[in-house]
Amino acid sequence: MDEQPALFGFLLNLSEEFEDDEHEQLVRSALLLREGFRLAALRVLPISNLIIEDVTTGVVEAFESLEAEEVLDLDRVVAISRSPYVFAEVRNFLHQELRKGIPDTQLQQHNLMIVVDILIGCYEEAIEIPDGPKAS
Repeated sequence: MDEQPALFGFLLNLSEEFEDDEHEQLVRSALLLREGFRLAALRVLPISNLIIEDVTTGVVEAFESLEAEEVLDLDRVVAISRSPYVFAEVRNFLHQELRKGIPDTQLQQHNLMIVVDILIGCYEEAIEIPDGPKAS
């Protein structure tokens, strides 16, 4: 958490929006994402408030395109996410962790999935991309 104070501040501000269990699992998801990037030997730079704002805007706009539908289609949600594979894996993790006491309908709520996609996007945007070899 110390490595990404802006991101965890963002999550802390969301604590009132979610049940305690949901919020705890969102924080755990952020930590798992960080660890996943570390294990992939990808250095994640500090995530700034600007990155959080930009990613949030993009994700919210993408999810708003689904609001016209009466029923939330999970396949469409995955398809519009920033990283469909990672999104599906983190969503499955949340589903398994939260299954104990939260109805499936609540797990499908837009807000939870929006935050998952924002977390993924923030980490992706903050990846340090090393300079390629210099042309001689």
